[in-house]
Amino acid sequence: MKFIKSTEKSWEQKEGYSKKIFLTPIDLNLPGNLVQLLKIKPKEIAHNHYHKKQTEIFYFLNNNGYFIVNGKKIHAKTGDILVIEPNDRHKTVNNASDDFLYVAFKINWQEDDFYSE
Repeated sequence: MKFIKSTEKSWEQKEGYSKKIFLTPIDLNLPGNLVQLLKIKPKEIAHNHYHKKQTEIFYFLNNNGYFIVNGKKIHAKTGDILVIEPNDRHKTVNNASDDFLYVAFKINWQEDDFYSE
């Protein structure tokens, strides 16, 4: 069993978003798998990018933003799930006055599998 307290994890600031890594491949004993919390601050954009190998499964904790995936706008609601498959071009926009929060489950994750456009 593992019990993770979010308050014991720190935010890592990236360009347009922040992340809090909850479980690494070592924690999970599953190479290529990662669990993290993502935060897009109000009026911020996590710019268009894609991954060649990884699949991302997003579980939405609130309604404070939207995704554009392969040119299609996705308005996720609390509790919705979005699956981003390899080579899906995606970006995230927070058009609200509060943080946009969602959990990411990453499969076939590799540190260098990130391509900006």
